[in-house]
Amino acid sequence: MTIERIMSSMFKADPVFKASPESIGSLIEAIHNGAIALPDFQRSFVWDPKRTVELLKSIISRYPAGTLLTWEQSSNVKFGSRPFEGAPVAEQDTERLVLDGQQRLTALYQALTGTGDYHFFMRVWPFIDRASGSLLSLEDVDLDIALMAYDLTGRMRFDPLNEDWQIANGVFPISTYDRLRPWFKKLARSVETDSVAADHLEEVLNQFRDTYLQPLESYSFPVVDLPAKTSLVAVCNIFETLNKSGKVLGPFELLTAKFYPTGVHLRDLWDTACQQYPLIVDFGVDPYNVLQAISLRSRGSAQRFDVLNRLNASGVREHWDATVAAFADVLDMLKRECGVISAQWLPYSMVVVPMAAVYPEVAQLRPQYRAPARERLRQYYWCTVFTENFDQGANSQAGADYKLLREWVIGSSQDAPEAVSEFNVTDYDLLNARANKKALFRGFVTLLIQSGAKDFLTAQAITNLDQKGFILDGARFFPKVWLDTSSNNPDGHSSDLILNRLMIDKSLRRAIKDRPFGEYVAAQEEFDRRKYSDVLSSHLVDDGEGSGLERSDYNLFLQERLTLLVEQIEEVTGQSLIYESEG
Repeated sequence: MTIERIMSSMFKADPVFKASPESIGSLIEAIHNGAIALPDFQRSFVWDPKRTVELLKSIISRYPAGTLLTWEQSSNVKFGSRPFEGAPVAEQDTERLVLDGQQRLTALYQALTGTGDYHFFMRVWPFIDRASGSLLSLEDVDLDIALMAYDLTGRMRFDPLNEDWQIANGVFPISTYDRLRPWFKKLARSVETDSVAADHLEEVLNQFRDTYLQPLESYSFPVVDLPAKTSLVAVCNIFETLNKSGKVLGPFELLTAKFYPTGVHLRDLWDTACQQYPLIVDFGVDPYNVLQAISLRSRGSAQRFDVLNRLNASGVREHWDATVAAFADVLDMLKRECGVISAQWLPYSMVVVPMAAVYPEVAQLRPQYRAPARERLRQYYWCTVFTENFDQGANSQAGADYKLLREWVIGSSQDAPEAVSEFNVTDYDLLNARANKKALFRGFVTLLIQSGAKDFLTAQAITNLDQKGFILDGARFFPKVWLDTSSNNPDGHSSDLILNRLMIDKSLRRAIKDRPFGEYVAAQEEFDRRKYSDVLSSHLVDDGEGSGLERSDYNLFLQERLTLLVEQIEEVTGQSLIYESEG
């Protein structure tokens, strides 16, 4: 194929979207009659009046004020929508939904139609040179004193809607920008007693309208308009690309709009779920993860394309309640039985998805069968954490795991999920793992907590402490400054190894500073040595005579702790590690 034919075929292809300018006047009219509306997942109008004033100043100055993103609606598929705040209920079918630009368009609609709690006003005199009776150029206009906003719901010393007050102060409501001729006539004759001078001032006022108020109707925004056939996946990607700094439009928001006309109100369902299950709030569960779990149960996939395009309202109706309850049950199990005391220490939020998708069947088992099923779920969790199976392709991994996990946990299948059946963790991996491997580090911390790690100050189990007052923080047994001296670290091990990490209260970390932990403790007379040894043991540390900690031997310390850690991992995973380290 020649380059000419390739180029020709490229330019004949249907565009992904079209971009064109649209005037404020046409946009306001479309908002008013309902041709343009908001998807019901969009947040409410939140701008304060100062931001609206700044936008009006940009419009009057003809400065760029950003682009808008809209999405055409087809007659076959309708998304839940609502009118802009202050606009009447639509009398016609919505033609387009605004995905990006709600705040700007709402601000302009309310300012130019006189709706909302705040009304916006403009002084004419900052635009006119009273001495020469001529219109000032924009560079000479102080827009900061020319525009103002009044809250008409509050108590005021004057009524800004009173025409006599307006004439006396040369102030008019911006909402009357398109019908000011009679007002200008009254203003000119109230200021100038001579008819010729009054006529001249009236002409200058009309010039002011044509120069500075005309943009309030003719100013055009570049509008990116997505065609109706644009897929939900593409809408997500496009919105995220164009709206990096704004509110993220995710699959949950899109499905909220998609299912709304069917009577499935996802936002209401989610609010109810958060009220019923506080753990969901405490762990910051993303409602989209719930939909992914439902998609696993109904469609066998957690991929975004499948959730957006194949999950239907009936599937949500059927599985929502059980799946939401399952999320709470799984999180409770992880918190009570796996050391995940808070969202901060959950290695992968995605690992909860396949577990929650399976759990409704676990909950229905008889007690004698439920206990071993929960044990397998815990085994799956620990194996997943230490194999780091969700570091890449978490959605695909969740789908693959669910198919095996369900039958392995509640059925008779011996085919375990990949993390269990292909467990290939080596002691060398653990020895050299650094704390920046977040999931593995969190797994290490929660394993310590699950194994009974105690607080160094109170000698109480961390799980028994008030988590609001106790701030778990990571310190180093052997700090970097100390290890940077070659004599203290002849083998050159990094100071940031997971095995060098000590989980203590934040206040204690500040007290230790850059000293080796053993040296700090030795200087503390109030430390009970027997309790201290017991607490260290709970953190998988040997402090006996000749130990690496006691001798300040970093390499020996790492090997000793590695041995204890491997024992714990093998216990919770039910698997044997591969031994590769040189010892």
